[in-house]
Amino acid sequence: MRRVPAPALPRASRSPSPGPLRLATLAALPVVALSVLALGCGSERGSTTDPDGGGSGATAPAFGEACTADGDCAPGLLCIDGDWAPQPWCGKACDNPGDYCDTLTTHDVGSLCIQLPDDFKGATKQFCAPICTNGDTCSGLWSGWDKCAKPAWKNKALYNDLPTKVCQSPGTHGQVVIDPVVCDWESKITDPKYTNAKQVCKAYCSFLKTCQIWDTSKEKLTCCQWRCFQDMTPGGKVDDAVEDAKKCYVTAFNNAQGTPKVCTLHEEQCQPIGDPHAK
Repeated sequence: MRRVPAPALPRASRSPSPGPLRLATLAALPVVALSVLALGCGSERGSTTDPDGGGSGATAPAFGEACTADGDCAPGLLCIDGDWAPQPWCGKACDNPGDYCDTLTTHDVGSLCIQLPDDFKGATKQFCAPICTNGDTCSGLWSGWDKCAKPAWKNKALYNDLPTKVCQSPGTHGQVVIDPVVCDWESKITDPKYTNAKQVCKAYCSFLKTCQIWDTSKEKLTCCQWRCFQDMTPGGKVDDAVEDAKKCYVTAFNNAQGTPKVCTLHEEQCQPIGDPHAK
């Protein structure tokens, strides 16, 4: 009978039998592994302290959190300043837009490498944006994130073929940066082409407040107006359809003054409002 030779093993699997020294080394591995594991404990997100070793115990902002100056983020992160968010935040530059970033460099927070267009105001146009599933995911990182949505710039998707959502603040995308708590927007929007849009939004929010649809204990009325203005002017251009929808509520409210339908006529004549506080 002819003997068939055994198939050759791949080169990576060929290794000599471990001698006494190699066996001793292998036996020590579990101890080393446990030591490494023990050293790794305590490196939770946001717990990086005093990177210069001064012993001050100050906590350095982690990935996705706000920062105040270049260098105050946790080691390996950049303080990214630009109109992607209302204030600088700790992020990471990247090289491959549309790909996922390495979580080892982003404190185990999943992120997507995105590239902003030339009109983006910021030194870093390619960076890792935190991945999210909903608004709570983003606010859990930092209260400055307004929305969890597909990456977009001036209301236009950056990557139509990707389902991934990231944390962002659309109100700052290429626009005047407004404090999201105070919402001091009106004095900063000075272009005459927005005069009518500003008036419509003020009237619309006055209607919401009067009919107790907008809760001023949750957010200032100026924030209602600013959100209305953002909806009406995506990318800096007035959206006629959105403006007409806002005017419908104002018209119904005005026409029903002095009647029992003052706060309900819009339900018959206009689109449903939904939750105006939803972001």
